[in-house]
Amino acid sequence: MRITQSMMTSSMMSGLQGNYRRLDKYQEQMMTQRRINRPSDDPVGVASALQYRGQITATTQFEQNADDADAWLKYGDTVMTEVTQIVQKLSELAVQGGTDTVPADARANIAAEVDQLFQQLVSLGNSQFKGKYIFNGERTDEKPFPDDPTQTAYALDDGEVRYQVGAGITVSVNTLGEQVFGAYGDTSGIFAVVDNLKKALLADDTAGIQSAIPSLQKNLETTITAQAEMGGKQNRLEFTLSRLGDLNINYMDLQSKVEDADISKVIIDLKTSESVYQASLDTMARIIRPSLLDFLR
Repeated sequence: MRITQSMMTSSMMSGLQGNYRRLDKYQEQMMTQRRINRPSDDPVGVASALQYRGQITATTQFEQNADDADAWLKYGDTVMTEVTQIVQKLSELAVQGGTDTVPADARANIAAEVDQLFQQLVSLGNSQFKGKYIFNGERTDEKPFPDDPTQTAYALDDGEVRYQVGAGITVSVNTLGEQVFGAYGDTSGIFAVVDNLKKALLADDTAGIQSAIPSLQKNLETTITAQAEMGGKQNRLEFTLSRLGDLNINYMDLQSKVEDADISKVIIDLKTSESVYQASLDTMARIIRPSLLDFLR
């Protein structure tokens, strides 16, 4: 078969284009520091990388949910701590006012302090976290307690506010208002007990004052139990956040192994490709240098 000049030129141009594409590939990897820049670079690797990216996105969202849930619980724990302190103070005032030797005017002063603590309890019952009421179940946009819960009827929601912190894993963050403060008309609820204590103090009723002491202690135990449950949920979230953080690091490492370029190897390949491409140009320049006049001589 006769080898013509055009065949040689076409073959050399094809080889030159191949060398240039190889050089361009390594230049792109060097600039992006990624081994895979388009699906055609590694179809199997792209599929794996997409799976890892999906896992990272989901895990990151679960982390954000867990952080929000933890913040809600921490705020709720702060509120419950204050409720506990108020009930403890009310117990002290009941013991102080329940002594027969305490004069009526002193009991009136104690009643005034009890009234202030009562109003603070109502305020705590209407606590909000990020604009959401924390003691009204799923009806977080509705104020749970009226200004005077002993005189104005109210109905609390018993739904749970849950955050998804994993695939099929949720955690409840709210504490039901009835569990801490009692339902309307419940004479053993904290609002009713405190109101009766205030009335007994103003009426100079020693027996009524003393009867409030065990009721306050019972409410204190209920509050402490609810706070302990909240603490248990916080501990669970701490472990969950730690696990999610480890998972994210693992997925990112796997994604990096699939997508990211080995820079030292890319540098070597790039230098080799540059040398090959330059040699191809030099060789082609020498081979196709003869002109038509050279052939006519």
